Order: sequence, then C-alpha cells, then structure tokens
Amino acid sequence: MGHIRWIRWRCVIGIAVLVLSSASAWAWQAAATKSSSKEDTAPESAGQEVVIKREAITIVPPETYKVSLQLHPAKLLDMTAPLDGIVRSVTAQPGQKLAKEADPIRLDDSRPSLILRRAKAHVQAATIEKKMAQAKNDSDLVALADARLEAAQADFELAQSDVSRAIIRTPFAGNSLRVHVVEGQFVRAGDRLLSLADTSKLQVEIPIDRSQAKVGDQIELKVEGAAINAKIEALLPLASQFESMRDLAASPASALVSIDNAQGKLAAGQTVHTKLIPLEPVALVPSVGVTNVPDGNRKVQVLRSRVVRNIVVQILAQVGTERVYISGPLIAGDEIIVNSSQELPDGTVLRSRAGGDSLEVAAPKGSNPATTRPAAGKTNTKSGF
Repeated sequence: MGHIRWIRWRCVIGIAVLVLSSASAWAWQAAATKSSSKEDTAPESAGQEVVIKREAITIVPPETYKVSLQLHPAKLLDMTAPLDGIVRSVTAQPGQKLAKEADPIRLDDSRPSLILRRAKAHVQAATIEKKMAQAKNDSDLVALADARLEAAQADFELAQSDVSRAIIRTPFAGNSLRVHVVEGQFVRAGDRLLSLADTSKLQVEIPIDRSQAKVGDQIELKVEGAAINAKIEALLPLASQFESMRDLAASPASALVSIDNAQGKLAAGQTVHTKLIPLEPVALVPSVGVTNVPDGNRKVQVLRSRVVRNIVVQILAQVGTERVYISGPLIAGDEIIVNSSQELPDGTVLRSRAGGDSLEVAAPKGSNPATTRPAAGKTNTKSGF
C-alpha cells in the first residue's frame, strides 16, 4: 500500500510541474509577442548608426585684429604762427565754419608796424640821397645811392609782409576743428594756432584684398552702423598697423578711400568698420565644412557642449584648396563637423553611450535615438564629450 501511495504522489507532482511549465511558456510567448508589437511601431531608422567626422578648431579672438579706423578730412591744415608774438584776438570757435580768407586769429602787430615805419623812412632817405648824387653828376655816388635805395625798399617790403602775416587768414573754406591758443598767449614762430579742415570730402585708409579691388571701385563701409559708399582712390602697400591681418586676405594691401560729404551728413572722427577687420572670433577650418544657406550667407556646423549648432559665418580668406579663414560667433571648445552620414538639424543633442566612447543622437520627441561613432581618420577628436 505504501508503495502504491508513493507512485500516486509522483504522478500528481509531475502533472503540476507540466502545468506550471506550460503556463510559463505561455506567459513568455505573450511577452515576446507584446515586445514584437512595439518594435513594429518604431521607425525603420531607429538605432541606425550615424558617422560624424569632426575636427577641433583653434579660436583667435577678434581683439588680435582690432584696429581703430576713423574718417579724416581730405584737406586738413594746422595753421601755425608765422612769427613770434602775442595773440591779440581769437574770433574762431571749435566747429565753426570759416570762409576762405577769413581772419580768425590776429597777432599783436605793434612791433611789425614800428619796423614798417622805420623801413619806410629809410626808403625816403635813400631816395633823397639818390637825388643828391645825381645833382653832383658823380656816377659812383649815383650807383651807391641806387644800392642803398634798393636795400631800403627790400626792408620796407619785408616789414609790410610781417604786418600782414600778423593777421592769420584761412587759405580755403572749411571748419575749425581745434583752436589751440587764447588771447594774450605768447607764441613762437611755428606754434599751432588753429586746425582747419575741409570736410566736404572725407578719407580713411583701410585693409583690403588687392585681388578683389582696383582704383576707382566703389565699396561699402560701415560708418557707426550706417552703410556708406566709398571710392578707392589708391592701392598702397599694407600699412604696419594692419600687419596682423596679413593672413586674412589672399593679397593684402591698404586702400585709401574717399567719401563724398558735400551735404555734411558725416563728420571727421566718426568710427569706420570694414569687412576685413573681423568683429567676431576667427578660425581656420576645412573648406568642406562650410556650406551655403538660402539667404546667401555661409554656415558651419559645430559640436558645442554635446549639441549640434548651425553657425552663420563670414568667409575671410582661402588658404590653398582645403582650408579657409572664417569669422563668426565661435567659442572655445567648438568642434567643426566636417561631414556626417546623415543630416543633423540645429539643436540635435548628443550623449555618450554606456560602455563605449561612441555617441547617441537624442532624437526629436516621438522618435527613437540613433547612435553615432567617430569617423575613421578623425583628427583632434574629443572622445566621450
């Protein structure tokens, strides 16, 4: 009997194990079916690997190329004292318009006037001596009198000149930019009295690419934010103040440009900006990394703090066929994307994959991420971000 009971219990246990195994198999199959249903709803590109070639770039701050440019009058004259003396009157004011032959400053002419009176008396005396010599009919005395009269007349003319030079007259119409003296001030010959400028035509010297310009061309400058047309008057060797920009042009040169200011809308001293002087950071990048945008500008894609960013840049100069200088809102740590196996929209976020140095692209909401890995042969690449 005991043996029969033992056989019955083994049968019951076997049936229970079979039932549990069948239930587990059914549950596993249901879970697998549910999982298979989720994969079917995912996009076909989910998990697709994206290959990116990127390159670290060196940022040069715009301060490296900073040069202050300003408008200058085409005609600028520092009027100086023609002789020693005391300033008797100053009628000019800074910024005042002055006509040609105006007399904005006068020096004290007391001493020149006295010298003129003495020279005049010497002329009269020499004239009388000549008459007396002629009355004596002595040829030597007449020749001596002629010489003395000629010397007296020369002294008289010099004295007249000194009197007239005490009145400072403007040689052309213009604006008084600076008045350097005051009434009662003693000045030496050569001291500055007044700065006179004809501002109807303004000039500035700028750096330029000689290969893209010629004398007579019209170019656009920025004068304190306003676009102004200017004419190239001369192409000159690159000025020393622009030496830092030599690499930013294929054929660097200086250009003397002029602006018609007959209407007086501009003023001497206003700040000038030109395209060749970058206002944003500069970098040397692969040419293939620079692309066009619909509005006619150029852009590069960079990896910045694991985010793909589209950066609008300005092309400065080509270096050979594979490199180009650009200027734009770049920051330290940016890596330029040279190429990618698929398009990466601006704002795409990258993240490190677990267990490796490859990257995942955080896909837009509602889609699955793809993975990325560095392209073979990538230079200066940071791994893992």
